[in-house]
Amino acid sequence: MGQLLTAEALLRLVHQYYPAGLYETDPRYESTEEFKRLDKLRRAAVSDARAWDAFLQRVKAEMPDGDAWDYPNIRYDPAYSLRLGLPGHPVGAPEHKEVVLMVCILVPVHIIYADHSKHVGDITETITYQPPLPAEFLPFAEKLEALAIETFGTTRLQQDVLSTPVPDLQVGNTGFGKVTLADCLFGDYRW
Repeated sequence: MGQLLTAEALLRLVHQYYPAGLYETDPRYESTEEFKRLDKLRRAAVSDARAWDAFLQRVKAEMPDGDAWDYPNIRYDPAYSLRLGLPGHPVGAPEHKEVVLMVCILVPVHIIYADHSKHVGDITETITYQPPLPAEFLPFAEKLEALAIETFGTTRLQQDVLSTPVPDLQVGNTGFGKVTLADCLFGDYRW
């Protein structure tokens, strides 16, 4: 597995699913073999989400104090996504804290991070933390990550690998020269 998770190996992998040098709005984009491969995987993940659904039920059962929210971005991005609100910080409260887990369908990897949002007047300010996470998020992140590893056999990628540039690809709203491996593996908007 380690050979598969090097930046070089992951760069080769993402080029199998994203056509180099084409914008998603280019009429040729959807007829490329790369797009067809990615689209096939996403459609399969949507039509058979049994493992993901079982994972969500397990998270809710084992972490009942957290507020688990699944976002169906798998239709558009190559990853399942879950936000787990920390107890005492519900959605809509003046202060909201969450751990986010995303599981890639291209390769068995995941990312985990935390968001801390505060409503200040009409503005919401959000701080995103990458591992190592602040102590208040750790018990929830560790439990979520353990469940993901147990369920999907995934590995968490390190930040230096995730931030590897992929300059010849355009992903979602992220243009050429700005795309990273994280964008390719999890989507360009990690909500």
